[in-house]
Amino acid sequence: MKNILEQLYNGEIFPAEQYAPKGEEYRKIHQGHYNHYEDFIELLSKLEPPLDKRFIKIMDEQLDVIPYEFSEMFIDGFKLGAKMMAEVFRSE
Repeated sequence: MKNILEQLYNGEIFPAEQYAPKGEEYRKIHQGHYNHYEDFIELLSKLEPPLDKRFIKIMDEQLDVIPYEFSEMFIDGFKLGAKMMAEVFRSE
């Protein structure tokens, strides 16, 4: 079995894509937000002119940024963990 760094290097694991919160509280909040989103889109579709497609495009543009945010959070977290390990192993 390969070690974790080999798996990461070879692209066998994708932390940013594989992580998903599993908590019940998160699921409820996410479902509530999704319901509000769907309701708002329906309301926008009934306007004259309809604005639902424009809103979806704007939201998609914002959602496209999320992978970059996750990437930076992962990298910063990894760096923090590495600094902690270096401090633990540093001889005094």
